[in-house]
Amino acid sequence: MSQTEPVDQRNQRSPAVIADDADTEREVALKLSPNLCRLVLTLSFLGIALTLLPACSTGSQMRGQAEEISNLNSAVEDRAYRCAPREIATAQAHVEFGISELDRGNFVRAGQHLEVAERNARIAHVLSDYEECERRDRDMDVGIAEAERADIDPVDFMWDSDGDGIPDHESECPYEPIVFIGDPEQERTGCPNYDVDGDGVPNTEDHCPGIAADIDGFPGENGCPMLDMDGDGVLNVNSQCPYEPVEFIGYREATGCPNYDVDDDGIPNVLDECPFEPGPAENAGCPVEEEALAEIQDDRIELHQKVYFETAEAEILPQSFPLLNQVAQILENNPSITIRIEGHTDSRGGWDYNKRLSENRAGSVREYLIERGIESHRLESEGFSYDRPIDDNATADGRAANRRVEVHITSR
Repeated sequence: MSQTEPVDQRNQRSPAVIADDADTEREVALKLSPNLCRLVLTLSFLGIALTLLPACSTGSQMRGQAEEISNLNSAVEDRAYRCAPREIATAQAHVEFGISELDRGNFVRAGQHLEVAERNARIAHVLSDYEECERRDRDMDVGIAEAERADIDPVDFMWDSDGDGIPDHESECPYEPIVFIGDPEQERTGCPNYDVDGDGVPNTEDHCPGIAADIDGFPGENGCPMLDMDGDGVLNVNSQCPYEPVEFIGYREATGCPNYDVDDDGIPNVLDECPFEPGPAENAGCPVEEEALAEIQDDRIELHQKVYFETAEAEILPQSFPLLNQVAQILENNPSITIRIEGHTDSRGGWDYNKRLSENRAGSVREYLIERGIESHRLESEGFSYDRPIDDNATADGRAANRRVEVHITSR
């Protein structure tokens, strides 16, 4: 031993004084196993935490650590029982506890016991590193040595048996260390809780140990809540189909359920080139482009076809329905437009006859548009007989051109 100060003075040394002996500690540490040397060099004064024994060590590694700690205990036992009795006793007790837990296959608890044992073994070594702490029963009378041992107070081996920082007399589980992750209940009872959030996933496997995975009534994943199980942007609690994502094309049903045919044209979205516009299968689900039979031009809706009627009658022939349907669509798309429907005839027959015929034909077109959903107040009709010809009534082609319907915009 390199130090000779009296035992009483040594016991009264402050941690700062002990820290001055760091060089001596390093010399001793170099004589120990590599694993323990690393721990010895971390001690700069009493009370500092040692490097933790990893709970995930294999059984063989931890048994090797237990053997190294036991060897250290044996090396310092004689002098430590005189100068650091509580520390050496605690170190020896927790080595035994650690080996017992290893035999049961509980590596986490074994690691915790070995941590306590190693820490106290190191402290016992530092406190007893003085010549006067050496047992002298080899040189002294045995009776004297026994008399010195008789003065040592009995060691309380059960002060914190499981090494979790909660004294045995305050712990309901003195032999089971708590699994501390900030759980007040564990600190209160001293008993471990291996599933703090109560979601059925052990703390060691739980990525969110403080939050129940099933907080919203659904199982979650890796111990964490999955508030949108199918990842479709609709929360589980709001979705009628929490395990079926809505369609990937950007259409989201309020129910959270998929709609496999958004435009309801009988063609699934994944095969439909126009998923939001109904169309026939032969056109890949897209609407067929119709020929423009009517269009807005300046102050009128230009008709690219004639409106055909029964001869000398006001009844519209079916072949003109597509034309008038497009006129209705134009008016629907432009709700501010109002129109005047004009009827015109050729010069055959009397003026009065043609006046009635032209008025009736313009009125038939107006009624057709009303039936197609156009408001009646937007439509007016008028017949002009043969007063406004656009061609020569002396020829057949001219008379055919003069028999016509025109649609004029009266306001926008």
